[in-house]
Amino acid sequence: MTEQMKDSKNIIEILDNKYKAYLEDEGKWLNEGFRNIFTEGEANRENLKTPVYLMLPEEIREYVDQLLLDHLS
Repeated sequence: MTEQMKDSKNIIEILDNKYKAYLEDEGKWLNEGFRNIFTEGEANRENLKTPVYLMLPEEIREYVDQLLLDHLS
């Protein structure tokens, strides 16, 4: 597993853990969790599914943005 893939998996795990209650209640439409907001389950800006991302609450979108920015640094 490459370092980028590992970071990508970590971002998805962070989101799944932090917003577990959201996924169990309002976010059931995501099915497999936050992996579904990225194409091929690869968490980076280029793979972000914009229409799906925009359906998330603003708080979660802001956190996704922060994680992706941190990932680039």
